[in-house]
Amino acid sequence: MVKVVFLPSGKRAEAEKGKSILEIAQSVGEGIRSLCGGKGSCGKCKVIVRNGEYEINPEPHEKFVSKKEREKGVVLACQTYLMSDAEIYIPLESRLEKQQILKDFIVSGKELQPDVRKEFYADAFLPEVLSKNGYRLSCSPEVEDGDLTLVLRGNEVIAVEEGDTRNEFYGLAIDIGTTTLVTALVDLNTGNVVNIASDYNGQIIYGEEVLSRVEFVFSRKDGLEILQKAVVESINKLVDRLLEGYSSPEKIYDVVAAGNTLMTHFFLGMDINYLFKSSNVRVEKKGYTALASQLGLKVNENALVFALPPVGRYVGGDIVGDVLASGVVDSPYLSLMVDLGTNGEIVLGSEGWAISTSVASGPAFEGYEIKHGSRAVEGAIDHVEIVDGEVKYTVIGNKKPRSICGSGLIDLLAELLKNGIVDFQGNLDTKHPRVRRGEDGYEFVVVEGSETETGEDIVFTQNDIDTLIKSKAAVCAGIAVLIKKAGITPADVDRFYIAGGFGYYINFENAVIIGLFPELPNAEVRQIGNGSLAGAYLALTSRKKRQLAETMAKLMTYFDLSTDANFMEEYNAALALPGKYELFPTIYSKYV
Repeated sequence: MVKVVFLPSGKRAEAEKGKSILEIAQSVGEGIRSLCGGKGSCGKCKVIVRNGEYEINPEPHEKFVSKKEREKGVVLACQTYLMSDAEIYIPLESRLEKQQILKDFIVSGKELQPDVRKEFYADAFLPEVLSKNGYRLSCSPEVEDGDLTLVLRGNEVIAVEEGDTRNEFYGLAIDIGTTTLVTALVDLNTGNVVNIASDYNGQIIYGEEVLSRVEFVFSRKDGLEILQKAVVESINKLVDRLLEGYSSPEKIYDVVAAGNTLMTHFFLGMDINYLFKSSNVRVEKKGYTALASQLGLKVNENALVFALPPVGRYVGGDIVGDVLASGVVDSPYLSLMVDLGTNGEIVLGSEGWAISTSVASGPAFEGYEIKHGSRAVEGAIDHVEIVDGEVKYTVIGNKKPRSICGSGLIDLLAELLKNGIVDFQGNLDTKHPRVRRGEDGYEFVVVEGSETETGEDIVFTQNDIDTLIKSKAAVCAGIAVLIKKAGITPADVDRFYIAGGFGYYINFENAVIIGLFPELPNAEVRQIGNGSLAGAYLALTSRKKRQLAETMAKLMTYFDLSTDANFMEEYNAALALPGKYELFPTIYSKYV
């Protein structure tokens, strides 16, 4: 066995000799960035071994760790195996730092008709109340007479409380994201959101990408159990924060969750093997229910959890929540909705119909394979403007910059195009004073080391640009294909909804300039915020909305673009800035 101390947190661990630093960190909940889940393919888990003996896998280190870094003792946590007691320092750029999490959500109108209700009976005898009303008791009451409040789900009594407790009547709406969790405590008497709390999804230490967690489940017998416990423990911590000063956990009687298909399965502890048996997997388009106590949730023991229904393997309940919140399929407008996260989900529809798809877009926008890329954490540059050759920027948390998040990357690429520093193929102007040759080829210096938190220059490399263009091309191509399949043109779209945290913070004009979204000349653009949480809220406060969510899931047709010839054609055309001329006539006339 070896003993390990992690700095600067001071967490201590004991593990078998030969285990990787990342595995040991995971065992004690120490947060080290790991986009790839420990495969050695992202290079984000850099740490410094200050004391101790170790062995490394040389190939990933040669790819991701520079000679200068190696001299300082920098190693990849997932590819370094401890052979003795050790002290491990986790540098700023490798820590799971506080992230900018979108809590805001927008709903139009309330239909207050929750799935549970409270009834008060003064000076009553419980057996008589049950007999008179035809109610069925499904709990073990501690009181049977006097002033009683019954909590009911249909004709089922799920709790009997002493006195009049009608003023304490809560539900819980949860957005289960791959990276983050957002929970809302809702007063079911009024529909008002009493409190909102958010944090990282505890599963993140087992891999930041959803597919890395799939591999984790397949590689361990207890993998699914570990992930299920991690997310539930994270939710329970948020419940404690939500209830502080308001009430107690047993006063939460109903829970609605929304997440992508895999996150929902992990949360409920459902087997995922069937999702990967073939490319034509059929997912049942109905909401999942489970008893909260069996999941380990810190709410009333008889509360039920309802998870919004998925459409397919890659379009889950979170997107159904977006659609429910935006009204894409229950309004007369022809609407396009895009939710940008780890994947980009796209829905096109109108009253009574919808078509959907999913594209692999998010990794670059969340810092994957971008040299100085990161999620929207403190210290990340989130907006960029180039004025008279000077790079101006804002930083999350008003700190010195140390990375660039997705919204900043979009701004940066747009500004380089607008100022002629990159051409329509994304090639850097090698003669520009801020462009130089670095370790990875040509790079644009965004911020000099004297102004950064790490003391190192923040750069945007040619490889970064190429990676970002591939990501934006996938989204634009997905939109173009759905528009083609519907037999319409971009000018026919009436409303364009942008959902999700990433979409909420981006500069829409710059997103069009780089070709992430096509020009939609007649569309009203609406940013709906956290549509997943909004959908969970609507289903929590209204049985009709819950039923509508299931109806919407069944109405939505899913197109798998991985084998679609039209997608490859559109994707190849989108590998330019901004992309296909007919999708960007105004941008071409201005900048290209």
